[in-house]
Amino acid sequence: MVIGSWGDFVFEVSGSIAKTFNELSQKSSGRWAEHETINTAPLSEFLGPGLDELEISIIFTAMLGVDPRKSYEDLRAAVRKGEYYPLILGGLPLSDNLWRFTEISGVSTVFGPRDGGIMWMELGVTAKEYN
Repeated sequence: MVIGSWGDFVFEVSGSIAKTFNELSQKSSGRWAEHETINTAPLSEFLGPGLDELEISIIFTAMLGVDPRKSYEDLRAAVRKGEYYPLILGGLPLSDNLWRFTEISGVSTVFGPRDGGIMWMELGVTAKEYN
């Protein structure tokens, strides 16, 4: 079952694979200017919406049909190339704008007993709307 996607990267869960996230936090903001005045408080002016930001925590495990290193490298390459795509969750885009993954970090804690390959990795992904 497909949960969502960002470009070619698909969040999915089935009997043979689990490539999903366990946390998503989203932040929205407005852009404001403050104009200094004499003998009164500054005047506030709304300039428009800001770009939404989000953070996703993803866990890749070989025991659930995912190659953690390849999945990390695929996302890392997209971040380093500056790629941006719609972020789809539950069949709907998360916003009207596209999304760029601005930062990715990975922590590996379980390694294969024979070859030392990565068996488990937790990723932190930071994303920002692209307008």
